[in-house]
Amino acid sequence: MIVAVTATPILVNAAGGDADTPSSTGRTTAPRDTAATTDRTITTAVKARLATIPGADASRIDVKTVDGVVRLEGNVRDESQRAAVLKAAKDTSGVTAVSDELRAAGQ
Repeated sequence: MIVAVTATPILVNAAGGDADTPSSTGRTTAPRDTAATTDRTITTAVKARLATIPGADASRIDVKTVDGVVRLEGNVRDESQRAAVLKAAKDTSGVTAVSDELRAAGQ
């Protein structure tokens, strides 16, 4: 009786696992954590810039950042102050867009 033995090749990816078996779901926490850190950094930078605007009360302006998009919500004295706040946010490094939800006095 002759028995034939065949070997099935196993492909190994760079991480050391089977090539046919995904090493992960395709997602890692690093990009999400990096984005969250960047968003926090942007928010902090925008708040710091708002604090330097003469006559602006930065504590009355809520700043939130998601994926580089800054949302400004709150009250400003007038339209010129609104423009200064928007410019400060837009000029902040890392900001990709600004959502203006500011209200000028009298609106």
